[in-house]
Amino acid sequence: MNRAILLCIFYFALFSFSNTAHERLVIQLAKPNYTDATKNQYIHAILEKSFAVMGADVTLMYNVKPMNNKRIIEQLSHNKTITLAWLSMPYGQPNTLIRTTIPLYKGLHGKRLLIIRKEDQETFKHITHLNELKPFIGLQQQSWSDYTILKANGLRVNGELDYQGMLKALEAGLGDYFPRSVLAIESEFNKLQSFDFAIAPQIMLQYPSHYYFYLSKENTEVRDLLEQGMQKLAKSGELEALYLHYFGDVEKQFKLNQRHAITLTNME
Repeated sequence: MNRAILLCIFYFALFSFSNTAHERLVIQLAKPNYTDATKNQYIHAILEKSFAVMGADVTLMYNVKPMNNKRIIEQLSHNKTITLAWLSMPYGQPNTLIRTTIPLYKGLHGKRLLIIRKEDQETFKHITHLNELKPFIGLQQQSWSDYTILKANGLRVNGELDYQGMLKALEAGLGDYFPRSVLAIESEFNKLQSFDFAIAPQIMLQYPSHYYFYLSKENTEVRDLLEQGMQKLAKSGELEALYLHYFGDVEKQFKLNQRHAITLTNME
C-alpha cells in the first residue's frame, strides 16, 4: 500500500514537472540595433503581456548580434537561433513561416516625414501629390528599404552617401529631403540642431508596411499561444492602450491625421 502511494506521488510529481517544463518557454528574438528604442519596448511589452494573459511562463532572450531581414528569415525558416521575429512582408511570406494576425504598428511603421532645409519649408508646404515631389532629390542609402520604394515610385534618389554624407548633401543643396520614420524622427532630429534643418510641414510619405510576429511552422503551438494572448488583449482594450502609451504622442505631436499623405507603392 505504501509502495503504491509512493508510486502515485512519484508519477504525479513527474507529470507536474513535465507540464511545468512545457509551459516554461524560452523565446529567442533577433536583436534589433537598439533594444531600448520605443518601437522595440512596445514589441517587448506586447510579447510579455500576451504570454502572461495566457498563463505562460516565458523568458525573452535576444541574439548576441543584430541581423538583417534576409538573415532573420533564413534563421526562422530553419528554426535555428531565432524563435520569433516581427517583420513586414507586404507581398507574401515564405511557406516555411507562419504569423500572427493582428498588425503590430497599425501601419505607423510605413509613414515617413521629411527633413529639409529650413529655407525650403514654404516650397514643401504646397506639395500634395507624388508628381510634385519628383523634381526634388531625396537622400537614402541604397541598402535601406526606403531607397528601393522611392525609386520604384519614380522619385529621384541619391543613394551613394553614408549618413553623415547625406546630412552634408542636404545642407549644401545637393539633396532636397531626407525621409525618416515617424517612429524615430524626433530623437534623430534633436541630434541635428547644429544644422539649419526643419521637418517639412503638412506632408507625409506613406506605404504599406504592416508588421506581424513570424515563426517557423515548427513552432505552431507558440504562435497559437501568442495569437490567443494578443486576441485577449485586443478584446480587453489593452492592446490599443499599449499602442497609445508608446505612440499616441507621435500622432499628436506631428499631427499625422492632418498631413497631406502621399501614398507610395511598396514592391518589396
